[in-house]
Amino acid sequence: MIGIIPAAGKGTRLKPITEAIPKELLHCGSKCLIEHSLESLNICGIKRACLITGHKKGPLIDFVKDGSLYGLDIDFAYQTSTQGLGHAILCAKNKIRNNDLDLMVLLGDTVIEPKHILKDLKETHKKENLFATFLLKEVQDPSRWGVVKLKNLKNGKGEIEEVFEKPQTPEEQKRFEINGKYYAIIGVYCLNQKIFTYLENTPRGRNNEIQLTDAIQRGLENGEKAMGIKFDGNWLDVGAPKTYLLAQWQFFKNKTEQDILKLAEEWDRTAEKINSTQNE
Repeated sequence: MIGIIPAAGKGTRLKPITEAIPKELLHCGSKCLIEHSLESLNICGIKRACLITGHKKGPLIDFVKDGSLYGLDIDFAYQTSTQGLGHAILCAKNKIRNNDLDLMVLLGDTVIEPKHILKDLKETHKKENLFATFLLKEVQDPSRWGVVKLKNLKNGKGEIEEVFEKPQTPEEQKRFEINGKYYAIIGVYCLNQKIFTYLENTPRGRNNEIQLTDAIQRGLENGEKAMGIKFDGNWLDVGAPKTYLLAQWQFFKNKTEQDILKLAEEWDRTAEKINSTQNE
């Protein structure tokens, strides 16, 4: 499996800090957001990844370098303008170099804890030979997320009947309501490389962008199989001041002073490792 990390977004809702640094370099705990993403891929046994960058992302490239510090071989693709998640993934197509491997897409501003759930996602995708597999989280307001309609949900897993990007009207939302709840896709996807063909043939959708959910829906309508896995851990979506601050609170709220000191020691070790590499 090959990782794709879309990280070309401008972080407009997090200005003014994102005028100076990419939002992927903001910290959540003792690590930058991008470090959480790279560590997640490493935990899954993924060794190669493509990082999708864009305007003013030079510091992010300088930070990640070739990925060797995180046990990864990192390549970069440039998204010239932000045209949706689907378009960002298409930018990685010519960087994959292996048509036989599936993809794990992990958004650069999303933190999943505990990270080992991503191994379950990867293994389910491979075992069931699926077109698409996602992590799902129960939400009350579906208007901010891509959501799914489940054919069934048993032991935390269910086959996907339909996906839809950010339903806004009551009619749209009603189709995806399950016992008063909605299941949102939380920014982690395992995908067969057939997704590239579907994306190339997907018209612009919500916000006049090429939406990944629209391409997946085209696949479902063509007989492809997808599955969702319910996730009960911490999903930290860091895209706006409210969610960023809540992510910090959620990360630290159950930590003891000893836990904080351990995080500080981890940060110290990382800094020492980087400094020793730069001095060689």
